[in-house]
Amino acid sequence: MNFKFIQEARKKETNDIMSDFRKNISLKFRKNKIDGKLKEMPLNIEKYILKTNRFGGTLKKYPEDFIVEEIMPDGTVLEVGKEIDFLDETPWNGSFIHFTLEKRNWNTMDALSAIVRATKTKRKNFGFAGTKDKFAVTTQRMGCFGLKKEQLESVKIPEIIIKDIQKSNKKLRMGDLFGNRFTINIRDIEKKYMELENLSDLKLDHVLNYFGIQRFGLKRPITHIVGKFIYERDFESAFYTYCGTPISETGDEKEARELVDSGNFKGALKLFSKGNEYEKRLIQQYFKYKDFKMAFTALPPQLNSMFVNAYQAYLFNEMVNERYNFGFEPLTGDILEDNIPTGALIGYNTEFGKGIQGEIEKEIFNRENIDLKKFKIEDFGNFYGTRRKLITPVYDFKSEFKEKVLTLSFKLERGNYATIVTREFTGNLG
Repeated sequence: MNFKFIQEARKKETNDIMSDFRKNISLKFRKNKIDGKLKEMPLNIEKYILKTNRFGGTLKKYPEDFIVEEIMPDGTVLEVGKEIDFLDETPWNGSFIHFTLEKRNWNTMDALSAIVRATKTKRKNFGFAGTKDKFAVTTQRMGCFGLKKEQLESVKIPEIIIKDIQKSNKKLRMGDLFGNRFTINIRDIEKKYMELENLSDLKLDHVLNYFGIQRFGLKRPITHIVGKFIYERDFESAFYTYCGTPISETGDEKEARELVDSGNFKGALKLFSKGNEYEKRLIQQYFKYKDFKMAFTALPPQLNSMFVNAYQAYLFNEMVNERYNFGFEPLTGDILEDNIPTGALIGYNTEFGKGIQGEIEKEIFNRENIDLKKFKIEDFGNFYGTRRKLITPVYDFKSEFKEKVLTLSFKLERGNYATIVTREFTGNLG
């Protein structure tokens, strides 16, 4: 009998058993950690300004139900279906060209990528003042350099219009806008509310300045949790939260995420669809470097920043909820903007308020065990602190109820969410 062979076989069997045991322990530990964050950090858009019944309804049944028109810093509205004869700057030094992008059912980044391909240029040649919704009809100002007017005028892409082309000596930067004008149709309103005549006379002059569900993920509201793990330098958990961790998926996508959770990345790649392009990029990059942090370098820098921004937004929404109990009139110690109390958007150089608002901010800071220095994240960016209004004005609000459709029109300052306005009436987040 070959005792040495038997000995080696038993040793290998023992090692395999121990390897499987360690793997299962690791999987269970990671799953418990991620599940714990999901329970600790649910969406926290909770309070309302209006004391009224909410009538449900459907947003964005069609792209035309959600019209977003950018408002420039001087108050000019970039209207859908209309052109503006912007004057070229003279003398023009040949640096920049600005134009209006009108799009239907495109998100800003995908529309920009299509324009880059059509003009045979590079993404870095373009800039914009703010991103816009996908399932909508939207306008926004964009800027570029290294192109000729003729290149832009020749672009032909379905559902995309380039207009209002202007020579400029100024670079268009993120935030170079006043805000947006919205025209929103709400359909399928509960029948008992359709008979109420006051649907055409609704009133609203301000809302809680929550970050909307878009910041956290419409279908998978986990962006802030990924951001929390990145802030903690736990890139492995961030990876598994983003690529694995089924929430409400079904079919192949659910199975693909389950395969990720079990460590079968190759199997997941086969099941993920075109709609999961970023998940596939992360997995492929992991195969290349065998490093979870390096995997995130496969994503656009703006997306990696959005993860941490979402965590900052989650913390801010917590402040809105806490301040709600004290009202939003200015209190001693408040830091005001336009005579409106502000809350801290926590980052590496955060300035805390004083008085009651300061106590709220510090309580959340301590509860989260935050280290401000950790908002400087190598390869992801430096996430500075700023302040944001706790409530925000709603300008030129109007409502019209006609043929079973409620139309709301209003203006918001930049960085504010139309769905926070509509939820005051519908009760729905998106």
